[in-house]
Amino acid sequence: MRAPLSLQKLVYLDGHRAVLYRSRMNPSLGRNFEAMDPLEWLARLADHIPDPGRHRTHFYAHCANRVRGKRPGEEEPLHTDEAEPKTRRRCSASWARLIARVFQADPLVCRRCVGPLKAVAYITDALAIRQILDHVDLSPPEKPPP
Repeated sequence: MRAPLSLQKLVYLDGHRAVLYRSRMNPSLGRNFEAMDPLEWLARLADHIPDPGRHRTHFYAHCANRVRGKRPGEEEPLHTDEAEPKTRRRCSASWARLIARVFQADPLVCRRCVGPLKAVAYITDALAIRQILDHVDLSPPEKPPP
């Protein structure tokens, strides 16, 4: 990835309180420089800093880090004909033991038939959770306005 700017092309005009950035000829501007206020220059520079936890560049397919390490001719070939079937690893049931210990109720046992249950999916969307709780009449009471 290229650097967003070059310090050799940057000039600060102290008498005019302006920043001058020289570059190649810009066909839309019709010139090879950009003059701006120092605060505007800082805002443009800060735009190149990604938000915490966000990436600016994503690599897919042949350029991805995982694929680059396993290209043909290296340690492992990319695709093998004799691929072993992947075994599904069971999730840890420690969360179920903790819930059973705290609430004195086993979350992996059906209340009606006392048969075994298994987790199929985890719902994290607040709207979907509220709709499910409303449907089974387990929604929390509405809080009065302060």
